[in-house]
Amino acid sequence: QFGFVKARYKGLLKNDNQLAMLFTLANLFRVDQMIRQWERSQ
Repeated sequence: QFGFVKARYKGLLKNDNQLAMLFTLANLFRVDQMIRQWERSQ
């Protein structure tokens, strides 16, 4: 049973990392758009 829990935990960590990566990429994209808009308005 402990091995099963460990495997589940590893899977959760993997999912968490994927989510973190998605949020990071989304934030970079948004910041890039904001900078471009700011440059246009100057």
